[in-house]
Amino acid sequence: AGAMDWLHDLGVRAARYLQETFPGAEGWFLLVSALADLRNVFFVLFPAWFYLRRPVAVRLVWVAVVGDWLNLVFKWILFGQRPYWWVQDSGYYNNATIPQIRQFPVTCETGPGSPSGHAMGAAGVYYVMVTALLTIARGKKKPKLGYRHCRGRGFPPHPGHLH
Repeated sequence: AGAMDWLHDLGVRAARYLQETFPGAEGWFLLVSALADLRNVFFVLFPAWFYLRRPVAVRLVWVAVVGDWLNLVFKWILFGQRPYWWVQDSGYYNNATIPQIRQFPVTCETGPGSPSGHAMGAAGVYYVMVTALLTIARGKKKPKLGYRHCRGRGFPPHPGHLH
């Protein structure tokens, strides 16, 4: 239980840091989380990416479905409390001051909360989209070495490149 308490404390510290460092930014954080929600992946992101790049759309669905399934499996194994409840119930802080973290309607869910489905889902979905956008931005400008490329520079062609 010591390692899990340490992980929960780390999560509480991260939540507290974000809430104190970026006051009033909860709307932004909630939007980022909501955009990567499983429902939005299927009804918004999948159709948009299917129009732009079909392989990316398929990857989005796979990462959303497998990520959600893995999150449920990890929750069954770890059965971790939500940080807002853990700080009160764990006794981890003994007589020390219990860290104060704010809770929002989206975080008022029942059942185990660790690992976070919002964080796992968003991480997978945004990873797929960001890597796809970086690939698109870079383009496919790698030179192909072959007969035409070498002929222009005066190199003798390799026998395998003659067609």
